[in-house]
Parts: sequence; structure tokens; C-alpha cells
Amino acid sequence: MRKVLTYLSFTERALAIAFVTSGALIAGAHLFEKVGGLAPCVLCLDQREAHWTALAVAAAGLILARLFNSQLAAASAVGAAALVYSVSVGLAFFHVGVEYGYWPGPAICAGGGAANLSDIVASLDQPASGPSCEDVQWRFFGVSMAGYNMLISAGLFGLTIFAALQESRAARRIRQGDPS
Repeated sequence: MRKVLTYLSFTERALAIAFVTSGALIAGAHLFEKVGGLAPCVLCLDQREAHWTALAVAAAGLILARLFNSQLAAASAVGAAALVYSVSVGLAFFHVGVEYGYWPGPAICAGGGAANLSDIVASLDQPASGPSCEDVQWRFFGVSMAGYNMLISAGLFGLTIFAALQESRAARRIRQGDPS
């Protein structure tokens, strides 16, 4: 594993870490749901979408960087991943605020909506089925899953934005004629 990581540039390593971490968060969320029996709320599902997007961006960046030997692909992907993680942090922050009662969640978070296709249009005004976004189903050391997602996403944002800034500095130096 160490040989693989030394073979990659810093930007590609950041993408690899983002890929593995987002994949682990998604796998963990599905394990909590399928094995642990904890149904996700609407905001939980939105947070998963952010990690699915980050997973795809990181994979595309790594594949294109290796396939075309292009640091530009890796740099673009790490910048896009930083954007995705900033959205993930925002979603998780909002969810944590809803859990602590700092602000109300969306109306769809109240639980108990319609389930058949004939009532889909009527159900748009109804809350979705599933747990309320205010209900914390699991905590570890007093922090909910949304809280851990916020912390991990913030760390991944920091990593990817740092890698993107490093790449932009390197590109600027090359444009100015300093290849070092």
C-alpha cells in the first residue's frame, strides 16, 4: 500500500483518501441502516448523496490522471471534491442544528407521508415517511452521525482545498517560468 501512495502525487493521494473515506462513510451508513436497523431521515439521505458525488469525482479524477498522465485532471477533480465537501459540511451542519433544535428542519422531515404512486402529487405537500430529522437515533461520545459526518467532511474539505491550492500554486510557478 505504501508503494502505491508514494507513486501518486500529493493531489492524487488527496483524491485517494477522499475516495476511500467517502466510500467508508457510505458503507457505514448502509450498515447502520441494514444491520443496525436505523432508518435514515431525509437529511441523512441528502448527506449520503454528497458522499456518492465525492466518490464519483475522486474516482474520475484518479482514473483520468492515470489514464492521460494529467495533473490537470487531478487538480480539477480535487477542486471539485473540495466544493462537494463544502456542501457536505453545510448539509451536516444544518442537520446537526435541526437535531439540537437550533432551527426547524424542512417540512418533509416530519415523517409519515403517502406511499403509493397514485397519490404522489398529493404527497408532495405531505411529510416523507421515515424518522424525523430531529430524532437522533445514535450517538457516540455525545456526537450524532450527522455530527461525525460534519467533522469528517470538514477534514476532507481541508485536505482537498489544500491540495487544490498546492496545485494552483504549482501551475502559477510553471506559467511564470519557474519549474521548481
